[in-house]
Amino acid sequence: MKIRNIIIIVLCLLMTSCVSQMRGSESESALKAREYMERAAALEKAEAYRQAAKEYAMVAEQYPATSYHKQAVWKAALLNIHPANPEIDYNESLKWLNVYLKQQLSPAEKESATVYVSMVEHINDLQAQLSSMVKERDKLLEITQKQSSEIESETKRRNELEAELAHAWDELNKMKAVDVRMHRSRVDKSVGKPDQSVKKAPKAKSNKVVMTPQNRQYTPEKDQEFYPYMIQVSSYKNKEDSEREAMILRDKGDAVCISHVRIAGKGDWYRVLVGFYRTPEEAKQAVLELKKREYDHAFVVRPPLTVELGIFSDNEKLKKLQAELVSKGYSAYGLSNGKAKNEIRLLVGAFWTEKEAQTVTKDLLKDGFTPKVVRR
Repeated sequence: MKIRNIIIIVLCLLMTSCVSQMRGSESESALKAREYMERAAALEKAEAYRQAAKEYAMVAEQYPATSYHKQAVWKAALLNIHPANPEIDYNESLKWLNVYLKQQLSPAEKESATVYVSMVEHINDLQAQLSSMVKERDKLLEITQKQSSEIESETKRRNELEAELAHAWDELNKMKAVDVRMHRSRVDKSVGKPDQSVKKAPKAKSNKVVMTPQNRQYTPEKDQEFYPYMIQVSSYKNKEDSEREAMILRDKGDAVCISHVRIAGKGDWYRVLVGFYRTPEEAKQAVLELKKREYDHAFVVRPPLTVELGIFSDNEKLKKLQAELVSKGYSAYGLSNGKAKNEIRLLVGAFWTEKEAQTVTKDLLKDGFTPKVVRR
């Protein structure tokens, strides 16, 4: 009997010890969970939402049997999507919201959690769409950049071809000018007239100069000097382009005019001519200077004729009439009247043949001017 009582007492003591140990363990977990919760609450109060969310998530993961679990799950879900959280994580929030919905919740709690789940899922869908759109945009930008590069390459090639074409035209004009001089030389020799090529320019004191093939005589004024040589810097199919080039040269201080020619099989062309020179040597020296200014295709030409509108000693009157001519589209310019240094000849254009000059003369007559074809 005594032995049985002793055994019962021992068993009671053992059971009491076990229960005490279990209670001590639960109490320790609760204390640890409460410590994390307090730390998380302090971080939340300090607006360190990312760190606070991590502390709440630790309680939710490691202490599911404590009374803090439900609150920790809810806080972890909300702080991961807090607007002030610099590292918002919608996927992490959605994970804890789904855990929260598995808890024992009141209808109001369940409804609130469901709204958050719907909202976060919608945001995730929008982010996926945005990511897809960004990828598509990047792809389009890549294609656009490639096309821009190709366009730039094609534009560069086109400019090179245009430059080559302009050079070819200039070379052709040079060859044509040589051919014209050779033809005139042959004609002059065949009719017993002096050679009027560039190598042998007409003398300034001669009374009459015969221009072939028209056999038209131009009688110079007494002591008049002539400037038959010019420099062709460019030639354009479009009149506006030639005027633009002439304006640039004029702004740089160059004496410029535009010569309109009609070439068989090629149509109308507008040559931009610079300067007025008495000898080919003077003109060739000027060509070298122009080439230093990157007018690489400049060459000497000899358009011997021009259209004169009068000789002026009154500079204001000259400028007024010149401005009127320019406003009407004529390439007007002034040229010294030989030895009469105080007199300026008002001229329009430079021409290789009388036919070209007469075309402009007719237009000037229609506009009320009194032009005449003369030597330059």
